[in-house]
Amino acid sequence: MARARKVTKIDTQPSLFDQTPFLKTAPCVPALRRLVADWRESGYKGATETTRTLLNFWFFTDHKLPTGQLFTYHEAQREAIETLIYVYEVAKVRNRKDLLEQYATTNNGLQLPGFDEFARYATKMATGSGKTKVMSLAIVWQYFNAVREDASDYAKTFLILAPNVIVFERLKSDFEDSRIFNSDPLIPREFKIFWEFDCIMRGERERALADGILFLTNIQQLYDKTERKKNGNSEPDIMTEMLGPKPKDDISSELISFTEMLAKRDGQLLVCNDEAHHTHDEENEWNNVIRRLHTSLPIASQLDFSATPRFAKGGLFPWVISDYPIRQAIIDGIVKRPVKGITELEEAKSPVASVRYEGYLTAGVERWREYKEQLSPLNKKPLLFIMMNTTEEAEDVGDWLRKRYPSEFGGDKKVLVIHTDKSGEITKKDLNAARKLAREVDYPDNPTNAIVSVLMLREGWDVQNVTVVVGLRPYTAAANILPEQAIGRGLRLMFRGKSYSERVDIIGNKAFLAFVDDLEKLEDIKLDTFEPGKDKLKIITIAPKLPDKAAFDLSLPRLSPMLTRKKTLAEEIGSLDITRFRFSPDPLPRKPTDADIRKFQYQAFDILTMEKLFEREYAIKDVQRPDEIVSYYAKLIAVNLKLPGQFSSLAPKVWEFFEKRAFGEIVALNDSTIIKAMNHRVAGYVVLDVFGRALKEKLIEQLEPSIEGQDRLLSAIEPFAFSRSVLDARKCVLNLVPCDNDFEYEFAKFLENAKDVQAFSKLPQQFGFSIEYTDNNANLRYYYPDFVVKTDQDEMWLVETKGQESLEVQYKDRAANLWCENATQLTGQQWHYVKVPQKGYDMLQPVEFSDLLTFVS
Repeated sequence: MARARKVTKIDTQPSLFDQTPFLKTAPCVPALRRLVADWRESGYKGATETTRTLLNFWFFTDHKLPTGQLFTYHEAQREAIETLIYVYEVAKVRNRKDLLEQYATTNNGLQLPGFDEFARYATKMATGSGKTKVMSLAIVWQYFNAVREDASDYAKTFLILAPNVIVFERLKSDFEDSRIFNSDPLIPREFKIFWEFDCIMRGERERALADGILFLTNIQQLYDKTERKKNGNSEPDIMTEMLGPKPKDDISSELISFTEMLAKRDGQLLVCNDEAHHTHDEENEWNNVIRRLHTSLPIASQLDFSATPRFAKGGLFPWVISDYPIRQAIIDGIVKRPVKGITELEEAKSPVASVRYEGYLTAGVERWREYKEQLSPLNKKPLLFIMMNTTEEAEDVGDWLRKRYPSEFGGDKKVLVIHTDKSGEITKKDLNAARKLAREVDYPDNPTNAIVSVLMLREGWDVQNVTVVVGLRPYTAAANILPEQAIGRGLRLMFRGKSYSERVDIIGNKAFLAFVDDLEKLEDIKLDTFEPGKDKLKIITIAPKLPDKAAFDLSLPRLSPMLTRKKTLAEEIGSLDITRFRFSPDPLPRKPTDADIRKFQYQAFDILTMEKLFEREYAIKDVQRPDEIVSYYAKLIAVNLKLPGQFSSLAPKVWEFFEKRAFGEIVALNDSTIIKAMNHRVAGYVVLDVFGRALKEKLIEQLEPSIEGQDRLLSAIEPFAFSRSVLDARKCVLNLVPCDNDFEYEFAKFLENAKDVQAFSKLPQQFGFSIEYTDNNANLRYYYPDFVVKTDQDEMWLVETKGQESLEVQYKDRAANLWCENATQLTGQQWHYVKVPQKGYDMLQPVEFSDLLTFVS
């Protein structure tokens, strides 16, 4: 039995290695990071009911993809949108002057901006970490607050600006036909009735305008002709032509059309700048265009998104409010890990590039071949990226690849060379075809295996399959390229999910590796290394091993959903019997003493996780009337349980609770002592707790399950890459048993050796099997059991191995037992569930599976 490399903490517990507080960042970020963390813990105090509902839906509700796997916004995306909401909605900061005065930890060298008519914030996120997702979250947040809260300082009109054609086309793939709003879990079901939204792409004809509208275009489309000529050559020709030419001179109609559209809109405008480092000059035409738009429709905010929001001299924009650097993205597994190839190769003394750099080029190709072989079972195609010093060298290396390796790089399409003609101008021949190839290079049927170029594509070129970068050119200040821009092109993940830790290998001469060293210094990170030709690449692929292991194949029945949220609850809420509510302290103290608070605090610790539950502020400042308190609590209950339309039903019940039950007798709520007691945090916690428990079971409707289609076979799972511990087991239909931790590995060994186990398998999330359940706040969640086992008694078992337990575990246990009962009834096959606690397992030292029955509850 073989075991893969030991799992490191960085693989399994990235949160323990959060380096962001210690990295150099913009002046406002440290203070805002602390404030937003506290605000999150407070339950988003000060946010609107709409915003709380959205945040709960995005981050506290499970979202399942059609494949059965979970979709989750990662922590940096969450922090980015939470910070934006906090600054705009809670702190109500509406200009950069106030932003810097309130949050900047230092004012050394800071200058107040000359133009500061509206809110402007920058979000810094590493390449590949999902800026577009945050952009879509911001749009949904603004729109629903404008519509549902009838708030005049939120936008229903949105403008996304791109710096070039490639960036535009990448954004278009997300926003055209509202694709991202339809595919991502952005809109709660109860909000969809309010969603009247349209996305208009550059060049599309004007149509009837919806309540909400998004307009996507290049910034140059909004320049006037004079300014366009002045700004036409702001990028090097080779950069401009590869990323896409500046739009043609027929822009006046676009500008007029957009201006006319704005004139028909009411409310405010939200502007999102993608690759916003282009806006570093306050007086450039990009910023001038936005300020002119402000005169047509008031701008709620200008949001600048960039991996490198820096000025020309390297300093970060001081209006950056959240920062997710490359280092943290690498640690979190959100992007690939760059790994440096260390070699003793020397450059040959030759003016011919393919001769001079042959050793490096050969090393790069051989490494690419290793990736090609390892990725073949996963149906992924690796890409080799080579950066040269001149266009002549790029052409020479492209020819060398075609001739030396004709099967992999021969012909016109397997190598894409970006080059110029003798005069230094971009060669016009096949230019559109070259850009098309660059955009589509990740497609499985795309023939391109290598790109050779002088430029490092700085933005918009969102290629996922770059596995090897060969750098054979120095980068200087004159090149106007930052280290994170250069390396960033190869960082985007090829796979989704955290089961495999991806890497991009960097091979280069001393001049290029010195540039990579600058990234290490800038990000305070030490990259891993490998020796080309010696340290062979090995990617573990998990796949069914057929027909050899067909006898150990297992199947799980497909059951229809058993739970759904009820659409109407007014009668259910009205029928609540508040006299049956149980809570502590009972009755509520009218004048809480220190002893009451200490007792309450003790009881408000989660007994399993020791998580503090009491440190949320439920009180309202300067409250004078009982109806204010009742209204406040009713809204909180509605938000927590996602009941936005039930406030009118909840408020009378909350009033009845305080009047007739909370204090042990009927009281007059207008009494000043009672008002203070109602507004105390003890009362706030209790009222949310009792109503949450009373309503939870009424929110979810139990459905009668049925069989849906054919059984789900383990042998049908698609191959996937894996970076953690694996076990070579005879009784599992998979070639290797993927184990997420040491306990799972030990348990898999036990199952392999247990004489009463006929077959078993880990249930990886890629298999897509899950059981729905509801958590403590009545959120619909999905539980993914660890193992499936078939015993010699022809019984099927779902098994959960558990180290530490949390509050969620009891809900998962209940759901798993119910699923097994239904599966048994519907199929006739006996299904059971057992949770195996690690401490109990270590004490028991089981030999056969039947020994585990002691854990069955």
